[in-house]
Amino acid sequence: MTSDGLTVVWDERFREYRLGPDHPFTEESRALAVRLFAALVPRGDPGADWIDAVDPAPVERLETFHRREYIEFVEAASAAPEPTLLDAGDTPGFPGCFPAAARLVAGAERALERTLEERRPAFHPAGGLHHAHPDRASGFCIFNDVAIAIGRAVQDGRRVAYIDIDAHHGDGVMYGFYDSGRVLDIDFHQDGRTLFPGTGFPNETGRGDGAGLKVNLALPPGAGDDALVPLFRTVVPPLLRTFRPDLIVLQHGVDGHVGDALAQLQYTPAGYAEVDRIVLDLAREVAGGHLLVTGGGGYRAANVSRVLAQAAMVFAGRGNPRADDPLPATWREEFRSMVHETAPRRWGEGPIPTRSGWSTETRAKLLAVLEEELGQRFPAPE
Repeated sequence: MTSDGLTVVWDERFREYRLGPDHPFTEESRALAVRLFAALVPRGDPGADWIDAVDPAPVERLETFHRREYIEFVEAASAAPEPTLLDAGDTPGFPGCFPAAARLVAGAERALERTLEERRPAFHPAGGLHHAHPDRASGFCIFNDVAIAIGRAVQDGRRVAYIDIDAHHGDGVMYGFYDSGRVLDIDFHQDGRTLFPGTGFPNETGRGDGAGLKVNLALPPGAGDDALVPLFRTVVPPLLRTFRPDLIVLQHGVDGHVGDALAQLQYTPAGYAEVDRIVLDLAREVAGGHLLVTGGGGYRAANVSRVLAQAAMVFAGRGNPRADDPLPATWREEFRSMVHETAPRRWGEGPIPTRSGWSTETRAKLLAVLEEELGQRFPAPE
């Protein structure tokens, strides 16, 4: 039997994952999301419990996905007095980067353990580093916490449905399990012809035992809720009901939000909330309540903090705040002091999507290509 409520995994030391003072990725936005959720569902409330002390994952856990040579490379960069690039230029190492990245991996594993034990969602907002590959860093990601948690579940004999709504394709996870028949990977992202990492096309459907289990929905720049939500309703429920996973993992990147600094999609908090409700219902229906949610991308603190806090509210069974609800004054002051920007006053305050050009015809064409590549039909949209 599933239960209401949410486990939040947040150790203040997650903020030590700092790629540099001017780097676009920062854990401060995720810290603000946790503080906003805690202001609404305080500690001691039965709707949430907290894991707030997480030790770095040991090397043997990292080796379940990453190659030993790469792990040693990160260890050397971590001990160096000056930053060392870990990839072609987007992901700098920094003093202490090894324990900082390994702690994020452990956070995903603690969340995994808790949702499997308690049959209710577990939330790791600092995680979701889905670009890291076995032998290299990529896209701000040093170690792939999501892939390591998925791999652990698979090793234990479980079937995993991985859903990724980050604007950037989750290439590290998809290719890491491209041959696996125990991982269904459904990825909504901005078309790789227009955005890093340049992967995630409909014809990438898996190989061997994984054939037909990698599902890529590449959206054009400008697509918003009118693209995401109907496609999600059409594609995700039937795939999960057929696959029957033991666990759902949701990578909840927020860089698809309208006004993000690095991507050009136009999702809104309402669209994210609808996706979250669908995923929560499916976790209860087909996965025994086993749901692991991570953070991910997102490069506007006002967007990331509010959308991830809203997600926590939905997964805790509290519903989502209304757009005109005011934000707590104490939280707004924390926001200003942490990111040195004026905080939004209300949940729904922010940029308004522009006309995208998305239409029912566009959706029909995308679905037709996907159906041809996967060799299956999806039900007509509701």
